[in-house]
Amino acid sequence: MRSAQSNGLSLESGAARVPATLTRFLPDETGVSHARSSPRDPESSPFLLREVRDISRSITNLGIERTFARGAYLYRQGEPATSLYSPLTGRIRVFMSGIDGSERDIAFAEPHSTIGEYGIFDDEPRYTSAIAVEDSRVLVIDRAAIMSAGRADPEIFIEIARRLAQRERLACMHIMYGGLPARARVATLFVQLLNAYGTLETSNTARLSKSHRVEDFAHLVGVTRVTMSRELARFVEEGILMKVGREIFISDIAALRALADTSGLVHQHVNDGT
Repeated sequence: MRSAQSNGLSLESGAARVPATLTRFLPDETGVSHARSSPRDPESSPFLLREVRDISRSITNLGIERTFARGAYLYRQGEPATSLYSPLTGRIRVFMSGIDGSERDIAFAEPHSTIGEYGIFDDEPRYTSAIAVEDSRVLVIDRAAIMSAGRADPEIFIEIARRLAQRERLACMHIMYGGLPARARVATLFVQLLNAYGTLETSNTARLSKSHRVEDFAHLVGVTRVTMSRELARFVEEGILMKVGREIFISDIAALRALADTSGLVHQHVNDGT
């Protein structure tokens, strides 16, 4: 894929040389890998919000830096929308809460992204919440500052409108997930993770530089934690995925893509070498 680069990890016969004890995806797995990641395509995965564009600097220059400790809310569902947010460091979870107390993850926002755009152009309350899953430094960009700067430079409004369109696509993707079997949902999610975090080890094997908790995977595609654990175990048994400590390896990219193709939600890159 465009975004994947080799880091020279030794592999034999298409499988990574790993310790004999290979852990599976267990429901109690926690933690995030701190492996150094290679440069990525900033728009390759809708679930992992990230933007790198010149106009973004004009937007972030309007912000005031704040620090949010792990577990702190940037904003809550139902509150008035008075600002948008741009992480400088850390990671932000964006999710929706149901009236029954259930939660559905929409995306994870990392540096070079913005969240909370909805509500900037109307007076409606927020329909998502955002919480720091790591200690995070975030630019808080006031609605009044955006409106003033946008009147002086309409490209700012155009850029925010483009991001809103991307969020709409993401919302539609979540809706479409509802009609897919769990297996196709998981395959599609891991192709997106490969796009964003994949580092090629061979032409058909890759390592993901970051991981999520099993419940995060489940919330992203709208299945239970138990269902996600079961599907991940099947992928491991079939040799499509494997897990070493906190690191996840995609050991058969072609098979993963073939499963994801059935969803109709995966954008395939052309001439990506795989």
